Amino acid sequence: MTRAAAKINSGLQKPPAERRNAKQTRARILAAAQRQFTVGSYAQTGLRDIAAEADVNVALVARYFGSKEKLFEAALEATIRTGVLWNQPRDEFGQRVVRIFVEDAGHTPNPLPMLVHAASDPTAQTVALRLIRDHILAPTAEWLGGADAEERAAEVLAVCAGFYMYRTLLPLDQFKGPVAPHVRQWFERNLQAIVDEGGPSARTV
Repeated sequence: MTRAAAKINSGLQKPPAERRNAKQTRARILAAAQRQFTVGSYAQTGLRDIAAEADVNVALVARYFGSKEKLFEAALEATIRTGVLWNQPRDEFGQRVVRIFVEDAGHTPNPLPMLVHAASDPTAQTVALRLIRDHILAPTAEWLGGADAEERAAEVLAVCAGFYMYRTLLPLDQFKGPVAPHVRQWFERNLQAIVDEGGPSARTV
């Protein structure tokens, strides 16, 4: 008997097929959690709702993630993709961000609705704020650079959140449907100004 087979037989290592199934099950639970936490508040969303959408036993959800709080954290963290913004020229930042909002909308999970829903629950709010600071504000500030980098990073987040809020969650007539060219240019220009100029006092928007 090979050493690998001995480990499998002793229960120390799962067979490849079982490992693949476990990985797929975990991913299915995570995707279901992202959808559930996107359309409903943290308090309203239960592990049984997520398990039902993922088509698994609720015990598996607890097995893979431990608790609703840990599942919410994993689901939210998996939606944060700020790294895709930093590997392109700085003078294209505004265009890249707006492209994600306008052209990629619906194709990949967006963290903003989860963040908005998290605001009403103390537990979810604590998790969301930690992830915002660690995975959005801190890397954005480091990339921006300068004495006021943290403030500018917060402004990027505020502009994006405001646009998303009034386009999707509380849609204003001016932002509904296809984004008008002048609205897109406004969004791009305001984001790019935060990157290009030295700080709030140097900008007019």
